Amino acid sequence: MNKPNISLSLIILSLGILLSLSSCQKTSSFTLSETVYVRHQGADMPAYIHGNSEDKVFIIVLHGAGSFGLAFRDGAFTSELEKRYAVVYWDQRGQSMAQGHYSKPEDVVELMAEDVMALVAVLKHKYGEDIKLFLMGHSWGGALGTTVLVKDNQQFNFEGWIAIDAAHDFPFGGRARRSLYLETADEQIAAGNLVDEWQAFKDEIIPLDSTSEEDYPILLQKAFVAMDLLLDADAVNHSGSSEKVRRGILENNPITWQVSALLNSPVQEAIERDYSLSDQLGNITIPTLLLWGKYDFSVPPVLGYDALGRLGSADKKLVIFNRSIHHPMDTEPEKFGQEVIEFVERNR
Repeated sequence: MNKPNISLSLIILSLGILLSLSSCQKTSSFTLSETVYVRHQGADMPAYIHGNSEDKVFIIVLHGAGSFGLAFRDGAFTSELEKRYAVVYWDQRGQSMAQGHYSKPEDVVELMAEDVMALVAVLKHKYGEDIKLFLMGHSWGGALGTTVLVKDNQQFNFEGWIAIDAAHDFPFGGRARRSLYLETADEQIAAGNLVDEWQAFKDEIIPLDSTSEEDYPILLQKAFVAMDLLLDADAVNHSGSSEKVRRGILENNPITWQVSALLNSPVQEAIERDYSLSDQLGNITIPTLLLWGKYDFSVPPVLGYDALGRLGSADKKLVIFNRSIHHPMDTEPEKFGQEVIEFVERNR
C-alpha cells in the first residue's frame, strides 16, 4: 500500500529537481564570461565581457592611458554593475593584451576612434542588433569616447555617454592644472591641514607657467606631491585594491604593453597637437553623465563644468566626488555605482 505513495513522492521530487535545474539554467544562460577579439587595421584587441545580458544592456569601458580593460573589473563594476548589465572590458590598440603587426599610424586618435566602432560592430553581430549600448570612458578613454561621439551619426549607436574625468581639451587641461594646485593649497591651508607643507608646495607652483612647454612636465609631476599631501591629511580616500594589483600582474602583459606603446602613444600625440574637442561638444545630444574627482590634477574638474555647459544634450548631469582624485570608481565606489545605475536605468 505504501509503494505507490513512495513512487509518487519520488516522481514529484524528481520533477521538482528538474524544474529547479531548468530555472537555474535559464538564469545562468544570461550570465556572460566571454572573450571576443576585434581585428581592425592590423590590431587584434581583446574584449572581456562579463555580467548579466538578460536585458541586453552592454556598457563599453574605454580605459585611460597606461591602463587596461580588466583594471576596472573590481569594486562597483563587479559588486553592482555586472549584476545588472553586461560590461565590456576592452584592451585598446597598443595596450595590455592587444596584439598586431602595424606601423605607427598618421593619426592614431582617429584610428582608435574607428577601432571603437569596429568593437560596436562585433558586439552587435554577436549579441544582436537590438542590444542597448552605453559608452563609458575614463581620462584618455574619455577623449577617445568624445572623439567617437562627435562624428556624424555615430552617437546614435549608444543610449548614453558616461564620461569619467574625461579629457576633451588637452590645452585647457594643462592650463587648469596649475590653478587647481593653488586652489587646493589655499583650501588645505585654511583648513589647517599640513599648513607648512602646503605653503611650501604653493611657493613651488607660483613661479611655474602653465603655458610653457618647459614647465608642463614639471606641473604634471607635481600631481604626485599634491596627492600625497591630500592622503596624509585624510582629505581623500585611498585607491587601489589587491584585486587590481593581481589583475595587473596576471591578466596584463607589461612587456607587449610597453613595446607596442612606442608605436601607439595617443596621449602624447594629443598633447603635441593641442587636441581639443570643446567646440564640437554641442554636437553630442545623447544623455550624458559626467563623473569627476574634486582633486583630479590630471584632468581638473573645471573641464567637467566646461563640458556640462557645452554639451548639446537635454539630459546631462555633472557629479563631483569630493573625496576623489582621478579614479572616483575606486575611491568612492558606492556613490559611483549608484550614479551609473540610476543613469542607465533612466535611459536604457
